[in-house]
Amino acid sequence: MNLRLTRRGLLAGVLAATTVSACSSAPGAAPAPTISFDPPGDAPLAVWELTGGLSAPGTAALRPPRLVVYGDGEAIADATYRSRLDPDQLRGLATTLADDLRANAAEKKPTGTPSILDAPVTKLTVWSASGTLTCSAEGLDELKPDHWYPAALYDARDRLATVHKAVSATAQPYLATRVRVVAVPALEGTAGGVAVGTPVAALPSASSAAAWPLGIALPSPDNEGLRRADLDGDAARAAVRMLTRDLDQRGAWPTYRLQDGTVLRASWRYLLPNE
Repeated sequence: MNLRLTRRGLLAGVLAATTVSACSSAPGAAPAPTISFDPPGDAPLAVWELTGGLSAPGTAALRPPRLVVYGDGEAIADATYRSRLDPDQLRGLATTLADDLRANAAEKKPTGTPSILDAPVTKLTVWSASGTLTCSAEGLDELKPDHWYPAALYDARDRLATVHKAVSATAQPYLATRVRVVAVPALEGTAGGVAVGTPVAALPSASSAAAWPLGIALPSPDNEGLRRADLDGDAARAAVRMLTRDLDQRGAWPTYRLQDGTVLRASWRYLLPNE
């Protein structure tokens, strides 16, 4: 018997409509259990991501999900490493995540969240045949010592963190044909720019910056000066070859000079199948 699950394969998973700090089901999702799940296209089975928190616009625009698990068992951590779950691991993850989120829904929720400066929002998403369930919790990790959120929500997060650790440990690189390039003004401070208080003599200049590769087109900047481009084909290959990647996501972006003299800091990452 062929046990291989395709990205649109059979999965065991049960979800119910519920709320947690912010939890929602897709419209029409039924609370009744289901025994199969067929995600559309390249839609993932489970996603763990962090949004918000202390980060510059450039860093936030480039930040990938912490972990994405697809229906065929493909698991990608930080858009950097990949591995594959076997069918039993995949079914077990889907089932336990669903159990955690159902249990979380049944517990009494906090009436408000303490204000934690610059704390990110943890977002967990799981798909089922009856719809999707997404839970968002601000400062989930920061508030764990105080047991602010239900234990089941921490269990769900920890299950995905365990998979993330295992995928990262394989050090098998994730590669793709499409990339995202993000560039920000070099003098706007914080990650992706220059830290506030940097001596004027240490600021990047047009003369010290490398010329921007001609084969990589960037769109016009938005109101914050951010430029973002999702590239494919020759442009994507040029970005991989000519631009430095911020592999550890610490905001150490190199400096480039556009033809008009504008100085930018830029980096890139591979896009996920569902992006």
